[in-house]
Amino acid sequence: MITRKTGNFLKPCAWGGLIFFAVHLGAWAQVPDPFAGNNTLYPADWSQPFRTSHYDYPLHPVAPKWPTDRPAGPLSKSTAPAYVAAVKTMLEKDLKGLLNDPLHWSPQQAGWYDMPWGGQGSTMSNGKIDPSTGREALLGSYTGQILQSISYPENQRPTVPSFQNHAVVYYNDVAAHQLGKVWKNPLRPDLSAAQFPEGSIVVKVEGVTLLEDQWPSKNGPPVLKGSSVSHLYRPSVASMEKEPDPTKRVPVITPMRFLQMAVRIKDSRASPKTGWVFIAFAYDSRSKAATVWDRALPVGAMWGNDPELAKFPDGLGPNGVLQETWVSPDLPDFISYGLGWGGRLAGPLDVGIRHNVVTVSGRRSELGKPFPATSCVSCHSAGQYPFVANLYPSPNKVFPEDGGQFMLFDPGSKQWAQWFQNRSGKQALSGKGRDGIIATDYDMMLTFALMTAGGSTGADVFVRPRLPGH
Repeated sequence: MITRKTGNFLKPCAWGGLIFFAVHLGAWAQVPDPFAGNNTLYPADWSQPFRTSHYDYPLHPVAPKWPTDRPAGPLSKSTAPAYVAAVKTMLEKDLKGLLNDPLHWSPQQAGWYDMPWGGQGSTMSNGKIDPSTGREALLGSYTGQILQSISYPENQRPTVPSFQNHAVVYYNDVAAHQLGKVWKNPLRPDLSAAQFPEGSIVVKVEGVTLLEDQWPSKNGPPVLKGSSVSHLYRPSVASMEKEPDPTKRVPVITPMRFLQMAVRIKDSRASPKTGWVFIAFAYDSRSKAATVWDRALPVGAMWGNDPELAKFPDGLGPNGVLQETWVSPDLPDFISYGLGWGGRLAGPLDVGIRHNVVTVSGRRSELGKPFPATSCVSCHSAGQYPFVANLYPSPNKVFPEDGGQFMLFDPGSKQWAQWFQNRSGKQALSGKGRDGIIATDYDMMLTFALMTAGGSTGADVFVRPRLPGH
C-alpha cells in the first residue's frame, strides 16, 4: 500500500470536490493538503467515531471481480435486471454497513478509497474554515446543493420548501490502484493515467436533511420511513439560504437519512460504446425487507445515451423506444417523476429535471414546470480536463441551483445532442478539433480534483468558483 503524508507541501491550494464543486481563492492562505482527512471542523458535543479518508492505494494492479450474471455480450433491456441485481449482491459484503449502520462503517476496513483534493476546507476572510467546504468530519461527506421541493410530484413532495443532499463517494481497489498512478505526485498529476481499468467501480451514497415525517406520501408510508440515519456537521439549510455572509454561518450536527446509491462499473463487455454501466438504487419505504440495504431497490441502469434519438425534442421521436436504458417497473412516483430527458436514467437526487429554464432560441420554462435536461451518462460525459463544458447541455460552464434561471440549448438541436452521444471514456466531449483537453473517463470527481491540483500551483485559470453539483 502507498502511505500518504500530508501537510508538507509549500505552495498554496484551493479545495475541490464533487457534490459542491468549490474552489476558493481564500483557501490559498493555507498550506495545500491534497490528502486531507476532512475540513478540520469538529463539534465539541460529538463523542461518536469520526470517519477518516482512505488514500493508501494498492501499489499493484488488482484483479477485477465481476457480477455472476454478467452477460456474454452487450447489455440489453432484457438482461439488465439480472445484471443490476448481481452487481448489488457483489457489493453487499463491502457496502451494506454503509447503508445499514453508517456510524460504524469504515472505508479502511471495507477496502474502499477516497479521491484526493476533496478533504481540505477553504479559508474565509476571517481566517476560519468555511464549514460548507471540504469533507466534513463526522461522515466524511461532501456538502450538497439545496434542492427545491417543487422538483417532486405533489403526491410525494416534502413539506418544507427546500432541503439539502449530502454524499460520500468511494472507489474500489481496482480503481484505487489507478488513482495511485494519477496522484503519485499530487501537484503534478499524471494525465496519461486518467483512464480506469476494467472492473473499476465508483459508488456514491446520498441522503437528505429531512425528518422522517417531512416527506409524506399519499400512496403509502412516508418516503424516508425506516431509513438509516447518519449525522454531519454543516450549516443549516436556513442559514445557507438566508445568510449571504459565510463567516456568519455556524455548523450544527444535522441528521441525514439515506435515499440514493449510485454505482458506476467499468465493463466494456456489457457496455462497449461508453465502457461504463451506470446503476441507481433508491430507498423504497414500501418494501417489507429486513434492512435498509435490502430496501434499496433498483431505479434502473444505463449504458448509453441512445444518440440516434437525440435529434428529437422529446428525446424519443414518434416511435422511439430507449434501448440503452432500463428502468425498473413500479417505481414510486417521486422517482419516476424525476427521470432524465426522454426517460433516460436519473436518480431522485440527480436533478434530472430543471426549473426556470430559458433556451438559446428564447423558449422559456416557468419555475413550476419541469424541464427534463440530462441523464447519468450525459452528465458524466462532461468529464474532461480542464473543465470546459457544463454538466448540462448549456452554452455556459456554470449552472445555478435548481430554480435559478438557467440557459440551455434547445432539446433536439445539434448543440444539445453533443451531450447525448456514446463516446469512449478516452474521447473528451469538447475535444473535437482542439488540443489540450483530456477525457477523464466519465469521472467528474477526477475532473475537479485535477482542476484543484492545477489551482494549487498558482495557475489562476484553474481556480473555479463555487459550483453546485449532484
